[in-house]
Amino acid sequence: MSGKRLVGPSAWIFGAAGAFIGVVAAWLVSQGNPGNMGLCIACFLRDTVGFFGGAKANMGAVAYVRPEIIGLVLGAAAASFATKEFRPRGGSSTLLRFVLGFIFMTSALIFLGCTVRAWLRLGGGDLNALWGVLGIVVGVSIGALFLKGGYNLGRAKHLPAPAAWLGVALAVALLALALASASGTAPNGFTVTKAKAFATGTTPPAVFLKGAGGKPAAVLKPEGAALAPDGSIVGADGAVVASAEAVAKAKPQPGGKRAPLAIALVAGLVLGVVAQRSRFCSIGGIRDVVLVRRFDLLFGVIGLLVGAFVANVALGQFSMGFENQPVAHTDALGNFAAMAVAGLAAVMLGGCPFRQVIMSGEGDVDAFAAVLGMMAGAFVAHWQGIASSPKGLSPLGWPALGVMAAVLVAIALIKRERTA
Repeated sequence: MSGKRLVGPSAWIFGAAGAFIGVVAAWLVSQGNPGNMGLCIACFLRDTVGFFGGAKANMGAVAYVRPEIIGLVLGAAAASFATKEFRPRGGSSTLLRFVLGFIFMTSALIFLGCTVRAWLRLGGGDLNALWGVLGIVVGVSIGALFLKGGYNLGRAKHLPAPAAWLGVALAVALLALALASASGTAPNGFTVTKAKAFATGTTPPAVFLKGAGGKPAAVLKPEGAALAPDGSIVGADGAVVASAEAVAKAKPQPGGKRAPLAIALVAGLVLGVVAQRSRFCSIGGIRDVVLVRRFDLLFGVIGLLVGAFVANVALGQFSMGFENQPVAHTDALGNFAAMAVAGLAAVMLGGCPFRQVIMSGEGDVDAFAAVLGMMAGAFVAHWQGIASSPKGLSPLGWPALGVMAAVLVAIALIKRERTA
């Protein structure tokens, strides 16, 4: 019998870091972030892209520069700089990493959440996430088999010093735009989903703000429309745009649910430091169990799940079931397949999207390319109608998953090292 330890002392560090991330994520929901979405790399990068894409890219409801993303990068940069781990590196199949990031994001938006949010959704009682978690396990396991078969993107090289600052520069630019937007001085041409905006299920949807007591306060769209005494929304011509029933059943727009900027930014900074120092990764634990039978990293996702569950129960946010879960759909097979593709893409990248964001703050240009790929994937997924909605997968969801799975297999074959 082998004397190799399956769990080392670092397991408790990963577990504590995961629990802390889960607690903070659940707390951010109590501060205004969407349900079971206190932290979601895919969703928050998507929302940030929506600030630039706007309604023309079908992103008008998800347009807001998420301060958490900015904080993660800057927190990771500060922690790595303080510990002398901030260094310029990259050149390891950088273009392919962009493609892998693109695929990860597109498949995540079909599930409606990244590999971090899958665990957070489960910790909030969303049982649809069970299928997503199972998909992650299958996708990561397939990726581990690719690694055993020789898949390798190559070794990173030392790069000129300015390259290390790409991720930080982007974060600082986004921070400037976020602050300008919050103060009302952002340049024209950008889109921001109004805080506390709701949209009816009518076609096209009517958008309105809710005021005190949860009652409709002002109509944003269509222009010239107004609230009628009976609770309906009527257009400038007097025709009913949305019935009183549709107004009562209106759903909040994801981009309109957010924690205050300062709170979100500070939370992101703290999480960035914790993630950088702990090397937390939402898929690394499963990969290590399959590859080398080591369980240390797995304690991170266990801690994430437990921390989110305990905090959600304490905050009165826990709601178990399949139906009426926030920003989620009930297509079990779709949830499974989307996260299987996302999990496979994450393993082929060498880390989950959370880890890629953190490494981009450490000076890793390859991780920065993966983040740019995720942002491009978010734009295309919404622009082309590939992203899912709470109603389920779009007509393009399944074809997209099939194409992306084929591309991942092709990349695995192309980058397979052949021994003599």
